[in-house]
Amino acid sequence: MGPLTPSLEAMRALRSSGEPVSPAGSDVARLIQAIVVRVVYLPTRGSGATPWRRMIVLDTSYRDAGQSQSPARIALVAHEMLHVLQRELRDPEFWPSGGFRPSLTRRWIGDSTNYMEVLAYIVGTSIEIDLLPEQEGGKARQLSDWLATMAGEDALNATRAVVKRYKNNSIYRQNYRVEARTPGHRMPSQQWTHWLGVIGLEDQTIEHIRNLATVGQPKVIAKDELEAGG
Repeated sequence: MGPLTPSLEAMRALRSSGEPVSPAGSDVARLIQAIVVRVVYLPTRGSGATPWRRMIVLDTSYRDAGQSQSPARIALVAHEMLHVLQRELRDPEFWPSGGFRPSLTRRWIGDSTNYMEVLAYIVGTSIEIDLLPEQEGGKARQLSDWLATMAGEDALNATRAVVKRYKNNSIYRQNYRVEARTPGHRMPSQQWTHWLGVIGLEDQTIEHIRNLATVGQPKVIAKDELEAGG
């Protein structure tokens, strides 16, 4: 038993047929168990962080069974697990392991990119949709729209959507400023489907996520919306 066991068990849940309730949850649980991850609990007002390789920070309310009380909480933990897997790629340009970022600004959370967030939201949101009770159709529609935005062909639009939705997140805002003046915006040329495969998710899992994304309506975020403080 480890600190992430409640989330891992929820992510590995099976249907009566023996198929996973959440294919992405099952894959992430399988992949993360091959890595020794340190978990730290701090009063974060409900947010999580993966400041550098093999470390996850969760709010104190996520200790033990608190992390699996709802699909949203399980999705947040899965989001951070995806960051752990991203940092294992050890590519300082696109998948930094958590050292200082290319900026004079220093922060306790190591270097990251907003495209890393896009992939983590794709995976976490798909897991939350899979785990939602059927009666929460309204919530599922909202999540589907968000997933459609994250998984759209315009990855730069997806990063803008992350910054706009979480406008009080200083890390996302700082990343946006750095990436706006960086050639290529610190985004790889391949689509999210390619990178989830590189991380280790199964082809059928990626196709399942793609199908979930087609249900929603993607939102376009114009560059001037962020520059105007929106």
